[in-house]
Amino acid sequence: MPQWYPLYFVLAGVIVYGLAYFGYAKWYDKNVWEPDPKRATPAHMYMDGIEFFPTSKYVLFGFQFKGIAALGPILGPFVGIHLGFIPALIWLLIGNFFIGWIHDYSALFMSVRNEGKTMGPLTYELISPRARTALIGFLLFYLILITSVFVLLCGMFFALWPGSFIVVVFTIISGLLMGLMMYKMRIPIVQSTIVGIIILIIGIVLGGYGTSTLWPVTWPPTPYWPLWLGMLITAIICFIGAVTPIIWWTQPVNYAAFWPCSIGVILIILAAFASPATGVAIKLEPFYSDIPGLEGIYHSKVGPVWPVLPVTIACGAISGWHSLVGTSGSARQLDVETDALPVGAGAMLMEGLLALSALACYMVLDRGLIAELGWKKWSCLVYGASTMVGAMFGIPVDKAPYNPYLVAFWGSWLELYAITVEQMVVRFFRLAMAEATAGRPVLRAWIGNKYVASIICLLVGGIFAYSGAWINLWTLFGGSNQLLAGLALLLSSIYLAKVKKPTAFNMGPAIFMIVTCEGALIWESFFVFLKAIAAGKPIAAGTLAKLIAKGVGWAWGVAMALNVIFFIFGIVLIILGLLVAYDGFRSYFRFKRAPPEAAEAEKAEE
Repeated sequence: MPQWYPLYFVLAGVIVYGLAYFGYAKWYDKNVWEPDPKRATPAHMYMDGIEFFPTSKYVLFGFQFKGIAALGPILGPFVGIHLGFIPALIWLLIGNFFIGWIHDYSALFMSVRNEGKTMGPLTYELISPRARTALIGFLLFYLILITSVFVLLCGMFFALWPGSFIVVVFTIISGLLMGLMMYKMRIPIVQSTIVGIIILIIGIVLGGYGTSTLWPVTWPPTPYWPLWLGMLITAIICFIGAVTPIIWWTQPVNYAAFWPCSIGVILIILAAFASPATGVAIKLEPFYSDIPGLEGIYHSKVGPVWPVLPVTIACGAISGWHSLVGTSGSARQLDVETDALPVGAGAMLMEGLLALSALACYMVLDRGLIAELGWKKWSCLVYGASTMVGAMFGIPVDKAPYNPYLVAFWGSWLELYAITVEQMVVRFFRLAMAEATAGRPVLRAWIGNKYVASIICLLVGGIFAYSGAWINLWTLFGGSNQLLAGLALLLSSIYLAKVKKPTAFNMGPAIFMIVTCEGALIWESFFVFLKAIAAGKPIAAGTLAKLIAKGVGWAWGVAMALNVIFFIFGIVLIILGLLVAYDGFRSYFRFKRAPPEAAEAEKAEE
């Protein structure tokens, strides 16, 4: 194989995403949604200083990016190790160009044009009450699923790289202070941001210093803290973020986290551009399989490239999670409609660059080194990023992964991407729980209030995480996450049909995503869970896996029971998805057939 460098592929991504934003997205914005800067947005119409309030597009861009960008675009591209980096690269470029940014932009704008309503009420109004009920049930399961994995991973990152705790604490301090300066003291955003960045730099330096003196770098990483402690810290931070007004915690903290997170992306991109000079070359194959003749098509540990790859690389090309951030968060903070393009489309295309950066970090590792790192995605990411960026700063490639400041930064980078999103997951869970218990005063009082609902989310997710049962939930994550994206695209298509706007740009991606994700859920249910059940070798991780390895019989029984339960859950998700899609397509064609006069009446009501 010729000597290839990350430069070529990261540069291709920058060009493709640039064309997507400055060409396709600007045309779509002008000709489909037609934003009106004079039209009042929900942030002004219902301003309460808690959920609804106008925000600078620069702050909102940071909030949106950090709200949508989690571990999906970072760990998802690891599939490139199994199928080769070319299939992963193609999906990241094509998926984001034709589907990803349209999904994010449309979900946000649809909510803006509908009084800041979330996915549940929008589904009720545009599709049917039955579809709304199915969607709420789907969302509650989906958010518990994310919590079970993110609480585990956040706790693990704190344990492996304790310097990240210092950085997270300083990020929270930075965000809270910036929020106080901008919203209480009315200090301009530039001055407030400068103060916040100075605090962030202090935290990053202290995190590196703590790593150099207290927690020496080892590969594979050594856990310095107990897992339960890291998970407890995560739960406390996320609980506070879920129950406090978004303007005083989640938004400014996510804005603060945007800076180190985005700087990390820029550093990797610059390191990729410098790779021919630094000599950090690609060591992975462009196409790969453990079965000769099926390179880039199938891998026994992953499955077929379709439908598995589009749901494995979640968030980097498209993600249903983004529709929740757009409708439940950013749509209620949009100052003017013309800000929707940079906030919705721009943040998603930047996340595409994040995914390309992560893929570049995996590309520069050979399979022997990956095996030494235990095939752990997070370890490979930190090792690869330290190698690339360290080489750019003149640190030898064999020493860069042991540099305490580099390792502390990249460990913190992972932690910030995870924990800032998890606090929004808990917030959205308690909002979904409030919607699910609406009309039932007793239930609303007991489990629908924000404190109890947040505790339920963290407690149930934490139990799944610590016991190892999370692996069952995570197996279904890809299909369910991207199915939500398909349903959000369908919902926006229905709205566009209702107001007699072009729908092909949304409906085409909606059909592709729904078909792909239903196929992925079928694969995950029948070819993963049912296969494990039939073989008598249950899927297990964490505590359960350790007990099974020791020959504890009841642990095998519990793991097998969980596999059966989540096989059934998989079937239920398939049915729920088909149900919402069926009702959705019926509504779509009903609005398409409606006379233009009906659409004009709808516009007049708005």
